[in-house]
Amino acid sequence: MNMHAPAALLAALLLAAPAVDASPAPDPGTGTALRLTVTGPAPATTAPSPDGAAPAAPAARAVTLHCDPAGGDHPRAAAACDDLDASAGRVERAPGDTACVLLYDPVEVRAEGVWRGRPVSFARTYGNTCELHARTGAVFAF
Repeated sequence: MNMHAPAALLAALLLAAPAVDASPAPDPGTGTALRLTVTGPAPATTAPSPDGAAPAAPAARAVTLHCDPAGGDHPRAAAACDDLDASAGRVERAPGDTACVLLYDPVEVRAEGVWRGRPVSFARTYGNTCELHARTGAVFAF
């Protein structure tokens, strides 16, 4: 029995198959519109107040980001669009050289919409705002 025949057959099939780009480049002429939401950080304490009331829920903030041209109500729209362009539309990136304190003060983020015509749906909880900004740059800097 020839054990190399299946591998040779697979190689021949792969070479004969047409090349397919699994992630086609987005058309730069297609717009970007994202709804960005940040919830947190949490209140400084989770203990009830002396009167027994529960602590306030983390504050949620939301903005709209447009790119090509940069706009919306994001205060750093141009920088956020530049960060998205640099990462080919990925909201999260490698943290780089940023060192963050190991303080757990969770921040929940969400991005929904389109980047250059490609659907975007991103949700993540980061340990604190330093970690958030190290991983997302200016995208959630509002």
